[in-house]
Amino acid sequence: MARTALVAALASATAMATPWASATENHVPSQTSLAAPTSAVAAETLPVAAWRLDDPYRSSTAAPWAGPYRGQAGSGVWFGDQGPDGRMPGAASFDGGSYSYVNTDATAVDTTHAFTAGVWVRPDNTDDDMIAIGQSGISSTPNFTLGMTTTAGKNPTWSFALPSEVGQTQVTGGTPQAGEWAYLTGAYDPVAGTARLYVDGALVAVEEAWVPQDTALWTFVMGRDGYDFSRRLEGDLSDVRVWDSAVQPAEIAELGRRKPRPTAYWQMEAVEEWGDGVKVIPEVDHRADFILYGDTHVTTDAPLAGSGSVSLDGDGDYLESDIPPLNTGQSWAVSAKVRLRGVPDRDMAVLSQTGLRTDAFTLRYQSADRTWRASLAHADEPDAETTDLIAPAPGGIRTLLLQYDAKASRVELYVDGEVADSAPYAAADVWEAVRFLQVGRDSATDGNGAHYLHGDVDEVHTWAGVLSGAEIGSLQGQ
Repeated sequence: MARTALVAALASATAMATPWASATENHVPSQTSLAAPTSAVAAETLPVAAWRLDDPYRSSTAAPWAGPYRGQAGSGVWFGDQGPDGRMPGAASFDGGSYSYVNTDATAVDTTHAFTAGVWVRPDNTDDDMIAIGQSGISSTPNFTLGMTTTAGKNPTWSFALPSEVGQTQVTGGTPQAGEWAYLTGAYDPVAGTARLYVDGALVAVEEAWVPQDTALWTFVMGRDGYDFSRRLEGDLSDVRVWDSAVQPAEIAELGRRKPRPTAYWQMEAVEEWGDGVKVIPEVDHRADFILYGDTHVTTDAPLAGSGSVSLDGDGDYLESDIPPLNTGQSWAVSAKVRLRGVPDRDMAVLSQTGLRTDAFTLRYQSADRTWRASLAHADEPDAETTDLIAPAPGGIRTLLLQYDAKASRVELYVDGEVADSAPYAAADVWEAVRFLQVGRDSATDGNGAHYLHGDVDEVHTWAGVLSGAEIGSLQGQ
């Protein structure tokens, strides 16, 4: 079968399910081939070996969270780096030198049967071939490798390689970027006779494959080839997993999705005083505070959620964070519950994050057509072009969410858990607003607050990263 036809057949959502062969005598085969995507993940497939690589900074070993084998780190590896979700410790850093490896001294999986392997990888450069994870063979051909190689045109590409009767099968696709995280998954299906490569949860390439049954199994290694110690990684690894059973494409897609990390959450239920008359609403984990200006206060009269909400009178009231909770130069999301008073006859701002000369984004009520309008500036300049999103604005309590997906170069506006509008937002137009998050006004007039809100606000959240539809829908229940 031609490669393009094979990709089309396996990527089709209507592909026929094919049971997997048993990898061990006691293994219960899945009833779904990896070739058949599903719409939802029924349950997480447990790996036979896994290492989070979030060990303490001075650790010399990688603790397993599945399987019995510790990883022994060479002196060119240190732990405690920032992972793909922004947490520290969350990754292991490899310097690319002679001692840049984590060796388990054990076989993680029988690669002559069905298996899947996945890892988050962030290369420091894309100039050389490198192995993120692999299992050595006693011969010069590894049991498998997952990493990066170069095309005939000297362009970097991701790679999943397996032994074959005449050498090796190599599946390549996607484009590595220096300094950027990617989630790699390699899957071998002996029933279908295929090897598949996924990047960030999406199928990018398929090749016909058959691993010889007499292949000698050897040691699972991270960061280099385990046979001749070549193709060493310079960069970071996180969350290594190996399965001896089918992993559904929907589950691979979820594993390859970078989970949003909450950066701030204000319940808007209590006011504290700093001294000198400065009043604040604290963030639940004390990472930031909203400073109250004007007559802003918390009311328990018909709160939007919980026991209280912030009331703004539209005449100079607003809140401003003491630190910028969002890095608007990367993927981000912000949400709030809001209730307007009556039918407003003027424009009013709900949320904005300020730069030095303008707002990176503003989420407003537009009175002329009674809509919500999100405006995202293309530069930190007062007259910068904007990308605008628009949605109807009926009365009552509404949950608004605005998010920017750097990977997709797209912005989305949600109202009450449903996507209301979206648009492309080019990476060249993205910039980091280094000042503050505002509630109840924006900076439309020479850096001074404007479009003051007359209404109530509650449940303000910010995240680093992008929320899924299910995560956005769950905000409705608060």
